Parts: sequence; structure tokens; C-alpha cells
Amino acid sequence: MVNIIVTGSDVMKFYLFLVVLLLQGCQQKPAPLVAKNSSEKVVNHKIICQQSTTPPLKNIQKLKEMLVTNGTIDASLSEEEIQRQVNAYIRKKNAAFKSCQK
Repeated sequence: MVNIIVTGSDVMKFYLFLVVLLLQGCQQKPAPLVAKNSSEKVVNHKIICQQSTTPPLKNIQKLKEMLVTNGTIDASLSEEEIQRQVNAYIRKKNAAFKSCQK
């Protein structure tokens, strides 16, 4: 049978090496992506996709009130114009899911 004697300094060297290795890994930073032409702006628009479609709206009146309070729709418009803008808003939101790549 072979007996291995580990001295205190060997264990200390191992832990010191481990700490230095971990600190070096934490200090490495990924290189920033730079466009070839610095005047160009790189914009990534990701559409958040879901596996299922959105459920139909039960109460469009609440959506109207929300859009008016947010300022998306002007409250001084006629009821017909408001209804058109609400429908356009719904179509725009649904189109985002149709163009989504799964």
C-alpha cells in the first residue's frame, strides 16, 4: 500500500492556484460589437413570440379607455374614428405574432 503525505503547503498552493484561476475568469470581458462604419447604428428588434395565439378580447371598451388614457388615441375624435384606431391597434399587435418565426 502506498501512503501519500500531503503537507499543508501543497494544499495551500492548490487553493491559491484555484483562487487565481477563478479571478482571471471573472475579469475577462467580451469584446463589444462595433459596426464597420461607426456612424451606423445597429438596432436589433426582437419580436417576443409565444407558442399560442392571443385570446380574443372580451371587452374592447377597457382597451379604448386604456388607449385614451395613454394618449395613443385622441378622445376628441368621433366614436367611429376611435373604433377604427382600436381595430388598427389590435391588427398591429396580432401582426407581430403572425410574422414571428418559431
